[in-house]
Amino acid sequence: MRFVFAIWALVPGAAQADFDYWDYSDWRVTVETFDTGEDLRVNCTASTGGDGVPSLRIDVSNGDALPPHNYPVPTLHEFAPRGYDTVMQDGQRVLFEFDPGNLTEGYVTAGFDNHGIKQASARAGEGDSLWLLQTMRQADQLWITLDGEVVYGASLAGFTAAYGKIAEQCGFSTAGVIN
Repeated sequence: MRFVFAIWALVPGAAQADFDYWDYSDWRVTVETFDTGEDLRVNCTASTGGDGVPSLRIDVSNGDALPPHNYPVPTLHEFAPRGYDTVMQDGQRVLFEFDPGNLTEGYVTAGFDNHGIKQASARAGEGDSLWLLQTMRQADQLWITLDGEVVYGASLAGFTAAYGKIAEQCGFSTAGVIN
């Protein structure tokens, strides 16, 4: 399913930006395209979760160093209601696990956003990006754990199609991950 939104049409004087949206089983893709005045920028996100629970996301832009030179890093994002703390704390070690012995570690960065909302993100090391993406394509579930407790369980149903769509939209090759 695809939706297209032209936000600039709603706000007089706003820069032109278009948003596209696709659903792939448990994953969704959003693409924001806008003119910076110097070039056309495309921001692509593949994600699962959210709606009050953490979300696992892959964020890329056509201005980034992209595959096959630099693979995006799947990142777990957590937001807390105002006045509350996040489960993940700054500097903590997390594990991205598929099954016993099939894992990689990552670390948490936590703080406040511009609106005073506590947020935390956990990401694997950039050197593990390709392995993590390849394993996500082949697995059914990814568990992110903190001190042996599951912080988030991500369904990987639809991941391959979502990754392919962000590659198509942001202009990079799926080589090494999908083909």
